[in-house]
Amino acid sequence: MATENQGLQDVVLHLPAALRDRAEEMASRECLSLNLFVLMAVAEKLQRLQLQHLLDISEKEEIHSLNNLAGDSLVH
Repeated sequence: MATENQGLQDVVLHLPAALRDRAEEMASRECLSLNLFVLMAVAEKLQRLQLQHLLDISEKEEIHSLNNLAGDSLVH
């Protein structure tokens, strides 16, 4: 099977009929298969979540650094 060579695995996805209909319509408008449309949607969501996670970490590190600088200035 060709998909096995690409490292792809089948997944059963249960969608409400209305959501599936909307996804199929959008996929069709974009000239994509429903499979590719869902794959892209999942990839985009994961990318957004990962970026948000990195931004959260960066913000926490920045706050920590600012707190350390403020603490250092009080010591002198």
